[in-house]
Amino acid sequence: MLLSNKFEMKDLKELHYFLGIEVIQTLDNIMISQRHYILNLLFKFGMTECTHVSTPLDRNLKLDADSGTTEYELTHYRQLVGSLIYITITRPYLNYLVGLLSQFMQTPRDIHLDYAKRVLRYMSNTMDYDILYKSSTPIRHSQL
Repeated sequence: MLLSNKFEMKDLKELHYFLGIEVIQTLDNIMISQRHYILNLLFKFGMTECTHVSTPLDRNLKLDADSGTTEYELTHYRQLVGSLIYITITRPYLNYLVGLLSQFMQTPRDIHLDYAKRVLRYMSNTMDYDILYKSSTPIRHSQL
């Protein structure tokens, strides 16, 4: 039994954009990207003209609660790290670093903010990275 026979439904067609995630569907592939979301973040945090870095993590990274010199404003840091958590949807390899940065939400210091901004500088260099889901058989859109 088809669901459309049992419930009233509205056909919204193919998904193209949802909660900051762009979706491109073809017969063989589905690609998701957060390029526009990253551009908005760079603008929001004043980093549209930032210097790019090729890695999100400095190999000498050693962060703890006492790192850095001065405490930083909570709201700004929390917004940045929260946004970075959302970016891990299409960049799961950033989970460790973003998780590490999120440990300092209570009392962020300047060094914590510097590393969070480094992740944004990395994102500005790699904003065209996408996730591609390939199908071994053509994707068929079923009728509801």
